[in-house]
Amino acid sequence: MKLFGVGCVLVCGLALALNTALAAGVADIARYRGADRQAKLEQGAKSEGEVVWYTSMSAGDSTRVVDMFEKRYPTIKPKLVRLTTERALQRYMAEYQAGRTVADIVDIDEPQMEFLRRKSTLQPFHTPVTEKFDKRFLQPQGFWVASRVTMIVLGYNTRLVKAAEAPRRYEELLDPKWKGKMSLEREQTEWFLTLMELWGEEKGKSFFQKLGTQAANIRSGHTLMAQLILAGEDPLSPNAYSHHFPREQRKGAPVDSTNLQPVVGKGNAAALSRNAPHPHAAMLFVDFLFGKDGGQRLIREAGRIPTHPELTPDPPSLREGFEFVLVDPVKYMDKIGHYEKLWRQWVVKGP
Repeated sequence: MKLFGVGCVLVCGLALALNTALAAGVADIARYRGADRQAKLEQGAKSEGEVVWYTSMSAGDSTRVVDMFEKRYPTIKPKLVRLTTERALQRYMAEYQAGRTVADIVDIDEPQMEFLRRKSTLQPFHTPVTEKFDKRFLQPQGFWVASRVTMIVLGYNTRLVKAAEAPRRYEELLDPKWKGKMSLEREQTEWFLTLMELWGEEKGKSFFQKLGTQAANIRSGHTLMAQLILAGEDPLSPNAYSHHFPREQRKGAPVDSTNLQPVVGKGNAAALSRNAPHPHAAMLFVDFLFGKDGGQRLIREAGRIPTHPELTPDPPSLREGFEFVLVDPVKYMDKIGHYEKLWRQWVVKGP
């Protein structure tokens, strides 16, 4: 057993030394600001030959991103790994802890990205593309940038809920006429935490305990919930994702959405792995993803909300004309255990 223990120490020590050396090289590339930055990145990326992107973006949308990137840089093969945020997080951490980093870029929900930062698995980076971005979309130490934002809005079926009758304030959700007629997403703790922090314990507790008496249908997954609203199974939900409805509306579907202010927004962010195997290609991909004529344009065309300051979503009402507050990743990591218990106790009424 002692020999085994010594062996483990040696192996772990070598792995740590290798990881430290890799991280140092990645850091130099990630932070480079010289006038020849583009030329250096392209030259290094040509030698690397590929870039690996772990993303929670939908399969169709993410495929369009890698296809466009490959056309721009034919010598670089982008490898797409599309997973849910939870699965991407688990896979990324398992590989990192095993000392075999695969992903160059990880692209998941912003609150969960803070977990990766705290585990020292991310590398701060500089890209000139994001210098004029809204500061709310930039992690303060440069560990990530939000590539798109999801607004949590009230979605409803227009055959079952007339526009004039749809709630316009959170308090209107407590009207007895909505009892048993709304749906809530089972894991919508970011929305709950953000409003609780904004309103304070007294107001937040009063609202959510009353919401818990409204006999809401508890659904698992925002896509499913949107489909049920579209089908008329659920008349309305204050947990809907804004991008689920514009495309369906254009097809004539009986759905619409409205904002309950302040609207809670959730960032989806891209970060560079601390031990990225292809750092030059990774930084080219970062530039592309946040570029106005690259990934940001494709995000807009997909009906989502880009973060580039010169691109408004389609329709503009997805981001303009209302106040929104983004989920705070630090508060999420610090307090989610406490708020998750309250969410299930007051609202979900179950595990």
